[in-house]
Amino acid sequence: MRRPSLAALALVGAVVASTATAASSRPPRVVAKVRTGGDPIGLAVGAGSLWAANYTGDRLERIDMARNRISARIPLGNAPYATAFGAGSVWVSSFDSGNVSRVDPATNRIVARVDAGVEQAGLAATGTDVWVAVYGRGQIVRIDPAANAVTARINVGGNPEDVVLAAGAAWVPNENGTVSRIDPATNAVTATIRVGADPDNAVFCRGRLWVSSLRGPRLYVIDPAKNAVAARVRAGTGSVGLACSRVLWVANYDTGQVLKIDLVRRSVLRRLAVGIQPREVELGAGAVWVSNQGSGTVSRIRP
Repeated sequence: MRRPSLAALALVGAVVASTATAASSRPPRVVAKVRTGGDPIGLAVGAGSLWAANYTGDRLERIDMARNRISARIPLGNAPYATAFGAGSVWVSSFDSGNVSRVDPATNRIVARVDAGVEQAGLAATGTDVWVAVYGRGQIVRIDPAANAVTARINVGGNPEDVVLAAGAAWVPNENGTVSRIDPATNAVTATIRVGADPDNAVFCRGRLWVSSLRGPRLYVIDPAKNAVAARVRAGTGSVGLACSRVLWVANYDTGQVLKIDLVRRSVLRRLAVGIQPREVELGAGAVWVSNQGSGTVSRIRP
């Protein structure tokens, strides 16, 4: 076999590097839209599918991420708000009922309902716990999926919007402008951190908790080692759902855009129009997914 010369190898390397640079520099764009109708809000990835809580449709939409289309519509009988995947199930909160619904992805059927309290917002799930923000009661409710039963009710006050599990704690953005830190070992609030106006959502990224601010112009970056705001990033009012990859993706409810943010420079790299009132951002199947509440669609972005 004839071996390539050093010059030929250098040329090949240059072509590969150039191709990789060109691919990485391509701007993100919307490559598909899945029409759900109603008001899609919460998104979760699990069991090979994307799951969307359809608030006014009173149902859970199962989306085939390979075909960019709905593969099942699961009636819930309430106004679903958020979704999470854990313990082999899809968990769906409800804003107008006291029930958290548990859906089996093998059958697309509800297998349990757990009474957590009325006006539920965001939730998080693992293999051993489900945490639900009960907006209307100022509580975080902890559910044991092995028993489908509530094991703790933790008072945080105000109107909790979401729960994020990271850095050995449960973090709770609250409409009153704070983020609570809960110790899962004791179910006690160990810190309350003041951030911007109406922090709806948060995500843990590169060792920091990034928090949105629906009514404020900045994102807030919390250092979990100090329980304090370490940085503020100007993003404009209207920020809600976030997702972490090599960059930070932020849905802006007011502008109909998703922002791509450099995590090192902490600055906006790009703004991409996706639909009316984008709410949640989720990563799956090599794509960024965005629920557009006002458009009744879920956008797929090539990142």
